[in-house]
Amino acid sequence: MFTIYDIEVFPHEWLVVFEQDGQITRVHNDRDALMRHLSGVRILVGYNNYNYDDKIIAAILKDLDPYETSQKIISGKPFSLRLNNPLTLDVMQEINKQGLSLKEAQANMGQSIFETPIAFDLDRPLTTQELERVFRYCENDVLATKEIFEKRESYFASKFELVKEFKLPLSEVKKTRAQLSASILKAKKKPKVEEDRLTISLDERFFKNSLPQTVLDFFQSLNDRFTAGADPEDLEKEKLTYTLCGVEHQYGLGGLHGARENYQGKGQYMQIDISSFYPTLMINHHLISRAATQPELYKRIYNQRLQLKQANDPKQEIYKLVLNSTFGASKSKWNPLYDPRQFNNITAYGQLVLTNLIVLLEAYVELVQSNTDGIIVQYENEELIRGLCEGFSEYYQVSFDIDLIDRIAQRDVNNYVVRYQNGKIKAKGRFAYFEGGNYERNSLTIIDKALVDYYMKGIRMNKTVVDCWKKGELERFQLVAKAGKFDGMAHEVFYQTLLEDNRVSEFKPIQKVNRVFATKDREVGGVYRTKKDKYSKVPYTSDHCLVWNKELSKLDKRKIDLNWYIREIEKHVF
Repeated sequence: MFTIYDIEVFPHEWLVVFEQDGQITRVHNDRDALMRHLSGVRILVGYNNYNYDDKIIAAILKDLDPYETSQKIISGKPFSLRLNNPLTLDVMQEINKQGLSLKEAQANMGQSIFETPIAFDLDRPLTTQELERVFRYCENDVLATKEIFEKRESYFASKFELVKEFKLPLSEVKKTRAQLSASILKAKKKPKVEEDRLTISLDERFFKNSLPQTVLDFFQSLNDRFTAGADPEDLEKEKLTYTLCGVEHQYGLGGLHGARENYQGKGQYMQIDISSFYPTLMINHHLISRAATQPELYKRIYNQRLQLKQANDPKQEIYKLVLNSTFGASKSKWNPLYDPRQFNNITAYGQLVLTNLIVLLEAYVELVQSNTDGIIVQYENEELIRGLCEGFSEYYQVSFDIDLIDRIAQRDVNNYVVRYQNGKIKAKGRFAYFEGGNYERNSLTIIDKALVDYYMKGIRMNKTVVDCWKKGELERFQLVAKAGKFDGMAHEVFYQTLLEDNRVSEFKPIQKVNRVFATKDREVGGVYRTKKDKYSKVPYTSDHCLVWNKELSKLDKRKIDLNWYIREIEKHVF
């Protein structure tokens, strides 16, 4: 059903590699062969192909010069041709880490990431040997694309389910989930939505005696200044810092955030989350995008999702996607659901509802953290807290998910780890990858694991480091560094001159994506990003780096400097 592909283009030739069910097919400078192969393809899958490969294929089928097309795409010039048949999917679409290159993903997965040494602007035909090398390079990319596609199976399956469930044309599966939500709700972009962008209308239930007046005044001020002609983009960036329940909080037109910094403890803690918070607010306060021509369908999807969730039906996840994507789409100018007034009111309401919950519980708990749709508190009387939440739930027509925690370590609101009473561990930020990295991020996860082991299990950090090294978990020690917006990368290398005691260094160019380790070898220096004649050391790397771009399994672990990693972990202890 799925055919994975990748294309490479040079001034004098082009080549494509296809893979399906373990079979590799090569096409080189043969438009007819390409057309024959595509005639038997049902769904074509690539990586970043919506922006590049699909357009090249469309150009070749139209008998246009693929190299000229490639240069036009790279330079950002308009290109109207689209590949409509066969249907294509882009593995890079909506990937969590923005700008994740295929080479970076391969590095994260421990694969060889050697880049082709053959310049793509080579002004002559490739030799037989060069052509074979490029084909192997291309095949490697195809297999990596297939592996990531399989890891993202649930994402693409959810889009096919949405298309099927809501009877959309199959071609709609190419859209993002937010775009699909617009199609499902039959959105029609409304004109003049900017005119009431910051008209914040507070619900009559927000009585002055139940919320801090300073907070209410802040949101009212945004409304008043917008009405008076102030720039809405400037107003939307404004923040109010307010101490609530002994914790400094940030209010604005986003989620509410506050946390006790450098905090750790064990005992009786409770995580109180408001279920499906924003979708609930959207329904309760009539804040569904006004561009949705069938807002009642959103309510039906919401209720259907609740029924499926109660029945433990996994199908509830696709309904959840529509509900959450509709909220985000209301702030996207490029989505038919765009309605900034509704978005701003939802976030304002959300902060006020959460504030009211904190005020209600303040006398009975110690607040540890507030984060958009929930709070973590230390408590003494569980029955009392649950009772207060039940009354709050009825008043605001929301429901809660409550979980009990017995240990927490929190650097700030974005970096924390908790252990639930059932033994499950949840981590965010610097702690998040304690179980290991993935194709999106796999750099210095030894830090995450050592910190979680230390705070949640009482294991010494150096023991975690040595144990992982002994087990050969070398991916935990790598840092994947890429040039990004810089021109390239370089590795400093030291050498001895003929003069006694005269040791100098030079910067040797390396490829644009590299796997880096701290090493005990003092003949090598740091890794740098380069721009013209300027060198910027890659952050969080040692002064002595080993660059290893072969398969990770072939690395000699004795070259790794474990002491450097232990020192880095200690910097994160609070």
